[in-house]
Amino acid sequence: MTTRKGLTLVLAGVLSLGALAAPHRFASLDPKPQSDDPEGWWMKRFREKQQQACKTGGDVVFIGDSIVHGWEGRGRVQWERYFAGAPYNALNLGFGADRTEHVLWRLENGGLDGFKAKVVVLMIGTNNTGHHPFSECPPSDTIAGVKAIVDLIREKQPQARIILHPIFPRGEGPSDENRKRNETVNREIVRIADGRHVIWCDFNDQLLNADGTLSREVMPDLLHPGALGYEVWANALLPVLKDALASAPEEPVAGRFAAHPRLMPVEPGTSAACRPATRFDAVGSRGPWWWLKRLVEKRSQIAASGGEFDLVMFGDSITHFWEYDHFSCGLEVYRKLCARYKVLNIGYGGDTTANLLWRGENGELDGYKAKCVMLMIGTNNRTSPEDTAEGIRRIIDLIARKQPQAKVILSPIFPRGRPDDKRRAENEKVNAIIKGFADGDRVTWLDFNARFLNQDGTFKPDMMVKDLLHPYKGGYEVWLEAMLPRLEEICGK
Repeated sequence: MTTRKGLTLVLAGVLSLGALAAPHRFASLDPKPQSDDPEGWWMKRFREKQQQACKTGGDVVFIGDSIVHGWEGRGRVQWERYFAGAPYNALNLGFGADRTEHVLWRLENGGLDGFKAKVVVLMIGTNNTGHHPFSECPPSDTIAGVKAIVDLIREKQPQARIILHPIFPRGEGPSDENRKRNETVNREIVRIADGRHVIWCDFNDQLLNADGTLSREVMPDLLHPGALGYEVWANALLPVLKDALASAPEEPVAGRFAAHPRLMPVEPGTSAACRPATRFDAVGSRGPWWWLKRLVEKRSQIAASGGEFDLVMFGDSITHFWEYDHFSCGLEVYRKLCARYKVLNIGYGGDTTANLLWRGENGELDGYKAKCVMLMIGTNNRTSPEDTAEGIRRIIDLIARKQPQAKVILSPIFPRGRPDDKRRAENEKVNAIIKGFADGDRVTWLDFNARFLNQDGTFKPDMMVKDLLHPYKGGYEVWLEAMLPRLEEICGK
């Protein structure tokens, strides 16, 4: 199997953690054929499409699953009318029932070789979310799969622009579970579009009635378009396609956005601390899309875990840096911990309570059972102490729902800055509230903040790096020493 670059690699270079976790790709990123039967329809279609591509190429290539495949069925009239001949000379690479991993296999094994396309139209993902239970394929996995396909198309066809569609609506109404999972994916993959290389084309609102229901006239089985659905698709896509072909390579193309923006459903008046949020396209010292890359790494570790962890560490950069050897941070101490316990570190630099809520809802607390979850979060919040504390309470409730068997070790936010630092004072207000969330049984309060400080409130030597926020190795040693007795009680080791 060809090793994928970029997203589909476990990021051994991002963290010095290679000895602790073997690379493993989860389903949506693991390229494989839908069937390896050489006489089955899938392999026959694959060979036929390769031959067609080598013979006639395709200025415009459609890639996807049965919904794209259906241009040759219910959408045949529209295909012949709008796309088959000049000026588009379109090639249909839609395969019924394909998931992201099947598309990756096709593209890695010659599906886009032997010709040069001008535009690639991509819509994929509904079979990832619709054919697996949530725990096996949460939205995060489908998002990663779509991003990997986009990256591979750009690698195989660097001159081509990509028109990226959201996953189409499915199910009768907005409360359909598969539709909700798809909408979670759609809210994030729009970030892949930069308006130059990848152009967003969203007309899902035109497929729906005003109340959000899906008409059987548009999609007879509430999943696959009928002739009317393909007519709507063609008329929405054609203006974007024409602009993509007519503009210069680096010239921005406006794309198409649904009339109603996709907003994460939240209770009215909910604080930012409690609104699940992502940072998929975050750019920083770790490079572009590092947040998604770390999510891929962690989902891979979960897939390889056998379904059990002793300890899950949930937090921000202070937790993340257990895995760092930069600035003499926590890696050496982390190795001691991992020698005794099976550990999953899902700390992400810069995260807030809102980011933990999204990650916990969408994959990082699924697919395994933990004995213990260690939680420390809040220093990156820019919300009132009361709102930050409420975000932490909701994370504790989320852990109870996703990991009901797990015990929680809750730590206060660590001291930061100088003794008169405003943020330190605000964090202490948070800590005074969240201490009350511990019941001494399911949730244990573990406060060792005083061990970082001198009597005047300044940091002891070898405890915090120069930013007065992240621990040195000595700080992680204190943390480990404080945590081990409770871990021994919970895990029996």
